[in-house]
Amino acid sequence: MPQIPAPIHATNAWNPTGRNLQPVPSTRLYYTHADTLSGARTFVLLGDQHHLTFVADLEGHLDPSSLRDRLIATHGLYPHQVDGEPAPGLPRVSDSTRPTPSSH
Repeated sequence: MPQIPAPIHATNAWNPTGRNLQPVPSTRLYYTHADTLSGARTFVLLGDQHHLTFVADLEGHLDPSSLRDRLIATHGLYPHQVDGEPAPGLPRVSDSTRPTPSSH
């Protein structure tokens, strides 16, 4: 069973939202629900505790389990970018297969 990452606290220097971010299980996505002047929103970021990229501002407070598929279908993200672990049968990058600086 995949380990669920810890939430990212609002005071984390890499968190541009100023809100606590909750992880989306089995993905590299984090989200927070917000009530803005334009109504309820779901902000979605991609990354980890040390690097986050804002990827979506969605209308409504969306169910986190729907975020992965929605971002792949409508926001141009690919499964290998979003998923915490590659799907079974797909290649995995390991340190032993990465080129070393001297091999370039």
